[in-house]
Amino acid sequence: MADKVYVDSDLKALIPKFLENRKEEIVKARTLLKENNFSELAELGHAIKGTGGGYGFNFVTELGAKIEKAAKNEDQDEIKDLVKRLEEHLENAEIIYD
Repeated sequence: MADKVYVDSDLKALIPKFLENRKEEIVKARTLLKENNFSELAELGHAIKGTGGGYGFNFVTELGAKIEKAAKNEDQDEIKDLVKRLEEHLENAEIIYD
């Protein structure tokens, strides 16, 4: 089932780049996780947290905050799960412009 994401129609042209940037962050997060680089993972989670809401992707903001917290706790399993959830959310998002 797709997650419905309501986006202001004024942002329609920006959404493809927004999604591309998040996919790049997912790749980066997985690399940092393999390196056990929790400090940069926390920074990345913080950055993700700051991007989602402005585009209507509130769940992205929520997941970013959780990634940041899990990185501060050095919880590899939790980070892995959250990054997977982020990827699935972006792949399955049904974007509704209003």
